[in-house]
Amino acid sequence: MQAHEPDGDALLMVRVAGGDTQALCTLIENWQAPLGNFVYRYVQNREATQELVQETFVRLYEARTRFDGNMKFSSWLFKIASNLCKNYYRWRSRHPESLGIDESFSCDADRVGGARREDSSPAEQSEQNDDAVMLERAVNEMPHQLKTALLLYYYENMSYKEIASALGCSPRGVETRLYRARAWLSKRLAAEANACSSAGICLAPEL
Repeated sequence: MQAHEPDGDALLMVRVAGGDTQALCTLIENWQAPLGNFVYRYVQNREATQELVQETFVRLYEARTRFDGNMKFSSWLFKIASNLCKNYYRWRSRHPESLGIDESFSCDADRVGGARREDSSPAEQSEQNDDAVMLERAVNEMPHQLKTALLLYYYENMSYKEIASALGCSPRGVETRLYRARAWLSKRLAAEANACSSAGICLAPEL
């Protein structure tokens, strides 16, 4: 996640609440990329990502007078985005014919699994690609609270306290969710690896 001074972002929100449209443009410019990265890793579809990012900033503006200056801006922003992502998944489950997962999506397995080596052999690279495919599929199926904590911690580099504000729980609760997320992934990846190990086509990354 791109780093910004929280006091500066909070001050920008105060200005937005007062009708300063330039302050809103600055916040969008600062946070559009990291927000888009989070949403895309969650929904794994570019078209849906664009819509959800736009809607997040719309909701931010609509709630501008309710911003809590004691809350870090990034936590508030990702709280709005994660709720929209959850609602999107509920909608997609009722409309299976709708937008699916991008074939080009990559979850970057080295973030939560083993590190990817640049000097890997073709066989090792193929194995790593298989690991990434399994990981992205497993993350896609993960329950909302676990997935959100995992993405915010490993990909957005947010602290336990920041994630706790976004999820409405305690820092200890975040720690528990991350533990459960890693355990959930390990179990799911192990099951997939066992299913295809007889053919020798994939292996699960260690978590």
